Formats: sequence, structure tokens, C-alpha cells
Amino acid sequence: MKKYDIIGSLFYLGVGLLFVIYSRSALDIGTPQEPGSGFLPFYGGLFLLGMSVLFLIKSLLSHLVEGETFFPEKDSWKRVSAIILSLIGHNLLLKPLGLMLVTFVFVGVLVKVIFPQSWVRTFIVAALSALGVKLLFTNLLEIQFPRGFLGF
Repeated sequence: MKKYDIIGSLFYLGVGLLFVIYSRSALDIGTPQEPGSGFLPFYGGLFLLGMSVLFLIKSLLSHLVEGETFFPEKDSWKRVSAIILSLIGHNLLLKPLGLMLVTFVFVGVLVKVIFPQSWVRTFIVAALSALGVKLLFTNLLEIQFPRGFLGF
């Protein structure tokens, strides 16, 4: 496990370095008041560099327990599979069903499968999440999403 952490942190260290070098040399960074096209890649690359260095240091200094498995619980793979399948389903059903309905179902499935909750709590969390996504993206950011066959 430690080997994979080191490999992953070195990979993201390289990606962050590429972003910083490219945005510094080929793009205008600008200022925080007037950001240029390289502003986000440069500072995103710096953030990625910093986080990967911290993770690399943590990986090198940690002493993992022998025999630790990738999935700590025996049914963890089911949760990971549920997340991946839910994301794929969300993308496939977004156009025909619309943002709010798909987000409601997506969050409901995740809340019920990942850390099982009561149906009432699942419904409340899913409804608030769908409403929050609608308010944020459609009303505040004015992003157009498919409405779906129900009209919302």
C-alpha cells in the first residue's frame, strides 16, 4: 500500500509541476483582481504540488501495519461499486430525466447504500440536495441543464 501511495503522489507531483511550468511560460497569469488565462492552472498546479508533497512525506514517514488490505471492510467493494454505477447512471439519465430528478435519485441511492439511513432521512437529504443543486446551478450560476420529461 505504501508503494502505491508513493507512486500516486509522485504522479500528481509531476502533473502539478507540468501545470505550473506550462501556465507560467505559455499563459498570462494576471493578478487576483484581473486574472489571466493561466491564473487557475498556475495556482491549481501549485495547490496540487503542495498536496502531493505533503502526501509523499506522509507516505514516506508512515509505518503501515502488515497485511492491511485495500478495502478495510469485507463489503467495501460493494460501496465503491455503488458509487461508480450511480455516477454512470447519473450521466446517462441526466438528459431524459432532468437535473433535479436524477440528482434526487442519485443522492437517495448513495445515502441508502453507502451508509444506510432511514427512508425519511434518505428522502429529506435527497430532496434538499436536489433543491440545493437546482438553486446553485440553475438560479445562481444560470447554467442551463436538461429539464427532462417532467419539466423540471
